[in-house]
Amino acid sequence: MSMSKPWAAYAAMTLSMMTVGSSVVAGKLLVQSVPVFVASALRFGIAAALLIALWFILDGKKPVWVKSEVYRMLLMSFCGSFLFSVCLLYGLQYTGAAESGVITSTTPVFVALLSAFLLKERLTPPVMLGVAAAVLGVVVLHIGEPVGTEAGTGAAWIGNLLILLAVASEALFAVIGKGLTGKYSPVLLSAISCTLGFLWFLPLAVYDVVRMEGLHLTAGEWSYIVYYAVVVTVLGYILWYAGMKKVPGSVSGLFTAVIPVTSIVLSFFILQEQVTWRHGIGVLLVVAGIVGYAFLASGTRKGWQSSRSSYAGKKV
Repeated sequence: MSMSKPWAAYAAMTLSMMTVGSSVVAGKLLVQSVPVFVASALRFGIAAALLIALWFILDGKKPVWVKSEVYRMLLMSFCGSFLFSVCLLYGLQYTGAAESGVITSTTPVFVALLSAFLLKERLTPPVMLGVAAAVLGVVVLHIGEPVGTEAGTGAAWIGNLLILLAVASEALFAVIGKGLTGKYSPVLLSAISCTLGFLWFLPLAVYDVVRMEGLHLTAGEWSYIVYYAVVVTVLGYILWYAGMKKVPGSVSGLFTAVIPVTSIVLSFFILQEQVTWRHGIGVLLVVAGIVGYAFLASGTRKGWQSSRSSYAGKKV
């Protein structure tokens, strides 16, 4: 996918984050009738098959495996595929998709925070600003909400906690994977992650299918699973990495601000969830943290703008 213009890269990354935002709504619909382990095994199985085929088409070179890196890949897939999916999908059973979208958009802040603690990277003021804004954005989701509404129940707190654990798992996935992207292609790493994710979920999915006396899914349920696998996992990956080749790393985090906006809009129109002032302020705080972190981490706005011009006229 050629991205010779900066705006094309920005559009690709925006669309990628829109698919992530939509995944929260798709997940909410999916877990209403399909067991989490079955849904996840099918999703990762379909995505793995497509990504492996894509890897053969684009690259196909036999990788040189290093034992320590294989262990890291296993841990990456356990955090980013298994734990993330379990916490997210179970969390969506207790809380709204709008709230979940706001919380999941804090992932880049969690990545920066975990990098500071686990990789001994410096805990800079931009990171602290992002963390503070993200925490306030999540807390404000419950301020002033009457008990008895979805966000005001104890179950919603459990759901939001599970979503936070999903975010932490995804951040661990990113931190553990630092360094691997320089040796292995992104499509290969994604294919490996999805394949291992499928294997993590397979025994539990088989147990659920046996317990249900067979797999009986409607056309609508299959559509959610295929959407999750093809659009969110595969297409989202292609768009994101195509855009990242033309966008500085410090700026790419800005596009995660699209996640809560997309999830809230789709939650309102598709799930008929109530959107309140809490969601608006929560989004503003999270977006402010992401934008502030990206701008301060990259130096100045002028530096960001000048970096954009360096990509004009280049081709992937």
